[in-house]
Amino acid sequence: MQKLHKEIILGFAVVLLGVFCWYFLKYVFYIGNLTFGCCALGIGSFILWGIALCLAMLLIRDKKILYGSFILTLISFGMFFNNEPFYYLVGLIILFWAFAIGSAKVRREESVQVNLNFWRIWKRGLPIFITVLILMIALVYYFSPSLDKVRKAELRIPRNSFNLAIKPFERLIKERLPEGINDLDVQAEEILTKEQIKELEDKYEIDIKEEDTIKDFLYKLANYQLNSIKGPYQKFVPIGLAIALFLGLKLISILYVAIIIMLSWLVLKILITLKFIRIEIETKEVETVKL
Repeated sequence: MQKLHKEIILGFAVVLLGVFCWYFLKYVFYIGNLTFGCCALGIGSFILWGIALCLAMLLIRDKKILYGSFILTLISFGMFFNNEPFYYLVGLIILFWAFAIGSAKVRREESVQVNLNFWRIWKRGLPIFITVLILMIALVYYFSPSLDKVRKAELRIPRNSFNLAIKPFERLIKERLPEGINDLDVQAEEILTKEQIKELEDKYEIDIKEEDTIKDFLYKLANYQLNSIKGPYQKFVPIGLAIALFLGLKLISILYVAIIIMLSWLVLKILITLKFIRIEIETKEVETVKL
């Protein structure tokens, strides 16, 4: 098989596996309802794509095929994510820059080594690309419907947690209740008039039902106060979650990069055995200066 055909096959693998990775991200952030099989396929897609990228950076010498295949992968991104074209375009440009820098570092490291050390070769260029890829994933997450729900979601204190938190203050609250009422489980209507209830409902935007107790009223009031406080800061919650995702994936990427390089080396050995690729010994002339 000609060298050109081998490079095209490898470039096609980069595009195909990249499309699978984008599809998985779309499924995670836009559809959800993940199963174990779906997660396994998604993680497997990213591992295989990482292997294909490692081999492409090292083996594809034709820059038109190398960069062309990756550009096609970036174009396929738009098939799945197009709700924020400007930000995604900026992210894809940075991702292409990271791929170009990573490829150049891999090629430069390979050219200066006497005995090929594939770990060092790929370690030079892969981390910078993975970091920007993680940044792109965090960007997708930030603009996903799952975070739209967070932006609009109403915070609610778990009832059991509220009951535990209020318990030390029950005596203090009872002292402020009308004389003769020593139980927070008494219905609110027994100590509040209909006019007072209506005034409280309008002021705090809560619904006090006939069967609601004093404790129920306090619970609804606590939730109202919580949501009124979070208002000015709510816009920062999605940013915080996106940053947390980036940092979490960055930590995981330490293991991911190691797995990718190890499996890439294994695939490389298999391809050498199958005579798809070969290792050649070249004699190089170098300049030196002496006294």
